[in-house]
Amino acid sequence: MIFECKNHVTWDTWMYFRDNKYYLYYLITDRSGGEGFGVAVSEDGIHYEDRGTCITASDKMVIYLGTGAVWESPDFEKDKTFICNYSEWRRDESTGKHYQNIFFATSKDLIHWEKTGEDGVFPVDERYYVRCDEDGGRWDCIYPNRTAEGYEGFFTATPKEYIGCGYAVSEDGLRWMAKKPPRFSLDGYDDIRQGVEAGAVCVHGGKYYMLMGTYLYRYGMSVMVSDSPDGIYRPQKKNFSLLSNRSFMHAYFMRIADVNGKKYVNHHVLLRETNEFGRNTTLAAPLKEIDFDEEGILRLRWAALNEGLKGEEISDFDFENGFVAEYESAKTDEISFKTDKETVTLQFGFDDCSLKIFENGVLAEDICKDVCAAGRRVRILYRNTLMEVYADDYFVTCYTFKDGVRTVENQNGQKIWRINL
Repeated sequence: MIFECKNHVTWDTWMYFRDNKYYLYYLITDRSGGEGFGVAVSEDGIHYEDRGTCITASDKMVIYLGTGAVWESPDFEKDKTFICNYSEWRRDESTGKHYQNIFFATSKDLIHWEKTGEDGVFPVDERYYVRCDEDGGRWDCIYPNRTAEGYEGFFTATPKEYIGCGYAVSEDGLRWMAKKPPRFSLDGYDDIRQGVEAGAVCVHGGKYYMLMGTYLYRYGMSVMVSDSPDGIYRPQKKNFSLLSNRSFMHAYFMRIADVNGKKYVNHHVLLRETNEFGRNTTLAAPLKEIDFDEEGILRLRWAALNEGLKGEEISDFDFENGFVAEYESAKTDEISFKTDKETVTLQFGFDDCSLKIFENGVLAEDICKDVCAAGRRVRILYRNTLMEVYADDYFVTCYTFKDGVRTVENQNGQKIWRINL
């Protein structure tokens, strides 16, 4: 919604903040799950300048190049070096099977990156993890947390004995040692069997909060909690699904970025259009601030920096450029959007911050954030068929229309600003 790469189709995003600049990395997916990644730079977290491709896949890559993250060398004050990781699917010549390895690159400016080469590979540790794709193996996307000894990393992997993710440690941020994998206890969500992805982890109140991805749409990106980094992760008791997708994968793969001590999530949103290779057009979504309530529940809230999205205040909806509409005290529980193809109706439940979305009268999305939005304040962002909805500053959902909105009905007392992009 705030950034679209004009030269490539993209997928996952990850972010790094340094010296008052936001570095937004995007996975390039023109014809596959990944051929490389690029970066865009912003001074306000809203308006980005695309700086182009950083890393491309080697000639040994056979399926796709996988996503990554960025961190500082533990000796950054001396070497001024940044580190990133990425993965490649390759073919085992002896078995013909495919496997993923994790590779690294370094940079001095967060824009120009140099691969560390084949000697720096982090291979699948077959003591604990499944190696090959044909057997269900994954090995992708380290998300690092700083420790007293260096770093600990969480990543997408397939434990041999149970559902979980990868866990590894490193003293220098480049050479990693796999450890016994964390276990996911998914009682109550037994339909999550495989395909889980570890997006990011943050620590609050001595607990580890993991953003877990699953292609089961109704869970999307969800919150798992553990008392230790390598322990048992269980579903958060409230607000489990941060990105719930029932009718379409409207948005996916949240990561965490630290900005001056505050934690934000970034992720991408999907248009329904696809290119000749079946790849959806995607855009980076506005940042959302991580907040924990008195019960220790991780929630997402409207980030104050997103006020910069508001351009001039206007008297009517600008469907061409996009708009931010705010209902300071919602006088209706229902708002309808009409396109050339359908009527999409939003029905709010403020007592539990719930939202039902109907497409031509048929229930398409059913979201509940398990918190009271007593102020009944609604904020809606719309741009390029994409919508975000907030209630009392709590993030509720993302939604992608099948085509452009033409009119909005049942609205009362709203203020509208043209999106400033």
